[in-house]
Amino acid sequence: MLIPHNKPCLDEKEAEAIKEVIESGWIVQGEKVKQFEDATCKYVGLKPGFAVAFSNGTSAIFLALKILGINSPSDEVIIPSYLCSAVLNAIFLCGAKPVIVDVDNIDFNISYTEIKRKINKNTKAIIIPHTFGVPADVPSVKELGIPIIEDCAQALGSKINDTHVGLFGDIGIFSFYASKVITTGNGGMLFSRKSEYIERAMDYREFDGREEYYPSFNFQMTDIQAAMGIIQLNKLNEFLENRKKIAKKYLETCQERNWNYQKPKNKRFLQNWYRFVLKADHSLIFKLQDTLSNSGIQCIIPIEDWELLSNYLKLDPIGFKNSETIAKSTLSLPIFPDLIKHENFDKIIELLKNI
Repeated sequence: MLIPHNKPCLDEKEAEAIKEVIESGWIVQGEKVKQFEDATCKYVGLKPGFAVAFSNGTSAIFLALKILGINSPSDEVIIPSYLCSAVLNAIFLCGAKPVIVDVDNIDFNISYTEIKRKINKNTKAIIIPHTFGVPADVPSVKELGIPIIEDCAQALGSKINDTHVGLFGDIGIFSFYASKVITTGNGGMLFSRKSEYIERAMDYREFDGREEYYPSFNFQMTDIQAAMGIIQLNKLNEFLENRKKIAKKYLETCQERNWNYQKPKNKRFLQNWYRFVLKADHSLIFKLQDTLSNSGIQCIIPIEDWELLSNYLKLDPIGFKNSETIAKSTLSLPIFPDLIKHENFDKIIELLKNI
């Protein structure tokens, strides 16, 4: 039986929640969206009303930039090269200039040294992703005095010093895409401790029926999505515990085989194990992927070298050595929550130990 690299973990509870919404006759943005927003606030430690749900995580990033007043070709936004292109798209769609920097070789997160080197009078924001759920050192970057958007698309449940990621910068965002920590099929959320940012986010989202017009767009989440999200959020602690159990098995194997892997740089940074990413010589990565694939176990290279944002923009690779190395020497193993219950899970461990 094929073991996929990732899959959403859904059952009859999500189906029943969706059915109730359909039977209610109200399926667009409504009370369920508000309940989902407030439940997420409660989970991360915010007061109700300090999160705004959107159609996807990219919309949330785009609106975070808009809220910070970023809209000019002279406005620079610093982001890492080792990152999905959705963030790059959001910056360009705001009319701003992305400034690409390298990442750290241990946690794969944006390099503090490179951020400091690139800051100038035009720097209007820094987007800090918590790559594959491994917390980045946002508190240190915060001391530089530049507005920070925390990209927590993969980091729901990750913490820094017992505080949820997303609460250190000015604005945080989550994604609820099908492959994320919890899913609403598609969807995203923006959250902040600053009420004025939340008010602006809601103002952008409520695009229709306005007395005063300005260009806006429909970024709304539906009650169908939110109903699924509420159930998924109730399962989140179980999801995280299962991911931790799977990671423990992988960690034991890495110690036996003396293999390296992505890890936090600080022991007080708690990752959610959204991914378990091996880091090794390219020949070993190829051998691992080939062996596992032949046994029906799907693994992926998380970000290929041609997907690096520096390569998309045709920048000199010499300035992105760590990103280039990571892209060519990593393999992501299956770690979705239901894998721990899979009858063939032990087969993965056995193959890894014997290859």
